[in-house]
Amino acid sequence: MGSVGEIVERIVALEASHPIRVGIDGFCAAGKTTLGDALGLALRARGRTVIRACGDDFQNPREIRHQLGDRSGEGFFRHAMNFRALRDELLDPLGPKGCLAYRTSVYDVFASRMNLSPQLQATPTQILLLDGLFLHVPELTGCFEFTVFVHADYETCIARARTRRQERYRDPEQIEALYRDRYVPGFELYLAEVQPAARASTTLTTS
Repeated sequence: MGSVGEIVERIVALEASHPIRVGIDGFCAAGKTTLGDALGLALRARGRTVIRACGDDFQNPREIRHQLGDRSGEGFFRHAMNFRALRDELLDPLGPKGCLAYRTSVYDVFASRMNLSPQLQATPTQILLLDGLFLHVPELTGCFEFTVFVHADYETCIARARTRRQERYRDPEQIEALYRDRYVPGFELYLAEVQPAARASTTLTTS
């Protein structure tokens, strides 16, 4: 298990002819974004230029995400993320055979509409910090030079989500029901099928 400092040291030690791609995986509200932001600050302090992206901006439209029902755990795991777009627009362009022209968004999940961000040009020395769900699935094999699996128990994550009033709901009870009905069962499928903690370069537990 790593700390922010240890993770930074391991990232800066990596060598590649293209941007280093770091994936920060974990359950909803586990602390992925917080870790990504902390790593970004630490890497910039080391003189590195960071590209920051979030998997939430590569979700599928509602008709795909909810094709098994809006409370389906299997639907959450199988259909929430647009892995093809994530590869085509961000991960592959920054990879060993990439053109370095990338986007950090294709969809606005809250507005339920396409949101194609401007295409930017990376340099080979930059570091991508991508936080998101299900980043260790086979569809993304070979897309990262380093990954972190962020672990937090479900009750902690649900408590955080209730406090933040996440999702499209204002009522904390509705948020909790969504987590228990859809997100937790879906993430349990991911853990069982993919075993992301075993595949990650390192793990980090939040509380």
